[in-house]
Amino acid sequence: MKVSLNWLNDYVNVQDVDPKDLAERLTYAGLEVDGIESIGARFRGVIVAKIVQVDKHPNADRLNLVTVDTGREKNQVVCGAPNVRPDSIIAYATLGATVLNRKDGSEFILGPATIRGVESCGMICSLDELGLSESYTFDEDGIWILNDTLPSPSLGQPLEEALGLEADVILDTAPTANRGDWMSMLGVARDVAALLDKPLHVPQGYQGDYLSGDAPTEVSLSDSVSEDAVCQFYAGAVLEGAQNQSAPDWMVKRLEAAGVRSIDVLVDITNYVMLEMGQPLHAFDLDYLLGDADSATVGVRRAEPSEALTTLDEEVYELTEQAVVITRNNDAVALAGVMGGASTRILENTSRIFLEAAVFPSATTRKSAKSVGIRTESSARFERGVERMNCEKAFRRAIGLYQELAGARLIDVKTAQTVEPPQPQVITLRPERVEAVLAQPVSVDESQSILEKLGFSVEVSGDALCVTVPSFRAMDVTREIDLIEEVARIKGYEATVPVLPTHTQTVMRSPRRQFVARLHQVMRGAGLNEAMTNSLIGPQLLAKTGFAHDEALEVAVTNSHSPEHTLMRQSLLPNLLEMVQLNMAQGNERVALYELGRTYFKRGKTTDKNTGVVEKLTLSGVISGDWLASEWTPRAGVMTDFYDVKGVIETLVNHFGFSDSVKYEATDAFPHLHLGKTAALITQKKSWGVVGQLNPLYQEKLKLKLPVFLFELDVDQWFKWLKQTNVLANASVEQVISPYQSVTRDMAFVANKNVSHAELVATVNALNETDIVGFDVFDEYQGKGIPEDSRSLAYRLTLQSKEKTLTDLQIEDLVAKVKHALSHQFSVQYR
Repeated sequence: MKVSLNWLNDYVNVQDVDPKDLAERLTYAGLEVDGIESIGARFRGVIVAKIVQVDKHPNADRLNLVTVDTGREKNQVVCGAPNVRPDSIIAYATLGATVLNRKDGSEFILGPATIRGVESCGMICSLDELGLSESYTFDEDGIWILNDTLPSPSLGQPLEEALGLEADVILDTAPTANRGDWMSMLGVARDVAALLDKPLHVPQGYQGDYLSGDAPTEVSLSDSVSEDAVCQFYAGAVLEGAQNQSAPDWMVKRLEAAGVRSIDVLVDITNYVMLEMGQPLHAFDLDYLLGDADSATVGVRRAEPSEALTTLDEEVYELTEQAVVITRNNDAVALAGVMGGASTRILENTSRIFLEAAVFPSATTRKSAKSVGIRTESSARFERGVERMNCEKAFRRAIGLYQELAGARLIDVKTAQTVEPPQPQVITLRPERVEAVLAQPVSVDESQSILEKLGFSVEVSGDALCVTVPSFRAMDVTREIDLIEEVARIKGYEATVPVLPTHTQTVMRSPRRQFVARLHQVMRGAGLNEAMTNSLIGPQLLAKTGFAHDEALEVAVTNSHSPEHTLMRQSLLPNLLEMVQLNMAQGNERVALYELGRTYFKRGKTTDKNTGVVEKLTLSGVISGDWLASEWTPRAGVMTDFYDVKGVIETLVNHFGFSDSVKYEATDAFPHLHLGKTAALITQKKSWGVVGQLNPLYQEKLKLKLPVFLFELDVDQWFKWLKQTNVLANASVEQVISPYQSVTRDMAFVANKNVSHAELVATVNALNETDIVGFDVFDEYQGKGIPEDSRSLAYRLTLQSKEKTLTDLQIEDLVAKVKHALSHQFSVQYR
């Protein structure tokens, strides 16, 4: 919201306050000021004058000697403009004046000058030299002649005063979502008055007793206004005899300073009151509201599907049931709380109006505005919340302005409400609690003074304060801590003295948090970069990537901001694949990404205590291209394959000592993955992850240049198993590197085809020999000389002690143990 300091000065004296200091204090108090803009004339020392005589320059054919009358004296100016002529009213810059350079717009101070031997006392200005070319138009080349602009000039009058170019400073503020009162000049003024310790002046509105009147009128209110889900309070005033004309200059300037275009006095009053008090209003042309009928019934209801409405901006909107409309005899004439309709707009000849003031619920207005893709000054205030008491005050304020500025007569007022005004809340504020939170004592008198300046009613009760919350703060001040915050921000956060706590305690991360932290560490250590994608996806991305989406467990978004984000994700991989697609489209074919995030599944009905949604922590990754290469270590012709991504998984499970419990089984349960290059991770006969290559069909759909390998793990299930086996407690992020040399021994043997690599490794690990640090396959052979049901495997056994150098005898003993275990378990034949 734009806050004009000239306007603000009506409510609290800020003339002696530096705008930068005020902006800083407001920001510290919670109302952030994004920018400060000075408006008004850039020139200084320019007055209104008149040309009384024009003579040729004696030494230059294109220059003239112009005699200028300032009302007090006559001065001679050398001027080369082609349009100088006697009796012209002009802008005359005296010596020492500040004007603008026509070429670059920079400011300069005018000094004495002698031009071709003749002294020139000042300068006659053009629009460009005054910086007013965007505000005024003048068809002639040369100086700006003001005869039409100032038909009754006062010679010697400062030009900015004659043109009404009032200097002002605008603070561009960013009100938070919980402070609807900051969307008004009065709301900001209340805080400024408290911060500066100055009195607050509140304007008065119509003071007549109209609510008890029952005069006959052509307008009545429908029973539909009584639906509290769409309207909680509604007031309508019938005014006649209004003279529609331009709004007074002071009002126009304030609207323009706030970024609102002036239209006419009947419309401007509603905008002015909205900016002043934060309550949106709307004025209907009563004659057009009645139409051809003798009377009209005004109502508020939800729109009907496919109902159409033409708004003030001449756009036709097809409405949905989320939209809320104002009706005339059940026909929609405006979008409630958002924008008026074209059919009942105020026109130049409007003399009878129906003024509307209402309280529309925040959520209702937000959905209504979003359903048609409109967000206005009005809807922004309703979305933050307007309150019943302020609504009536703004209503009275507008009626008073219509009477004062447009000569309107109040004929009748109709009101309806579905919700009684809430009773003021009383909160107890304890001085000891204030001191505990702020770490410094604040006297009862000081707390009372601050709260009363902000509009709270305060009574002393023993050692505590009984604070009555005003209606305009009822939405965000509900607890004692909120009152403490009010005291702190007005007292000044910057004045709070930092104090160390008297007791300290080491923060211990839970086993789950430690587990998650280790997952991140291992993934980064393996060479993958972390990605963070949107939790929302859409049917289009699912179809493009081929991922199955279980509709029975689907969690849909009812108020999505786009068609691409209508569902809560059941897998992280579609969004990661989209990132791969984006990288490859930009020429980056080396991609290695992982994401640790949540997936969402519907498991039951939503209740007050249960959302009915299960969130699973999931770890997913995608790898493509030569992801381990770099500018320093190029690897020509090397590309990622299935074993690279499987190696990432093995690194992960080995880190937690979980490798013995994991088996890899070929699976065809994932249509988006390559059949024959996909494996499920099995533990305790239950699948908890998958690793494989993206199906070439979907690789083509995504226009990916290279194969993509991916994995996805159920982290919650994995963590559960780790806790059950107590493996997590034994897993260590740090591994001690042995200072002693390692020894390798190769062995080759023939084993049945049914014997898997995982079974062989598990058998060696079961020996529990700490000096066996590796058992890796490096060759496989099937063919001549090997039985058809068997294969020849070659393994490298790595031995290393962390305590000493292994002797030949110890090495031979360990090799013998391995051979004996394999031959005993699988009847392998050594070669």
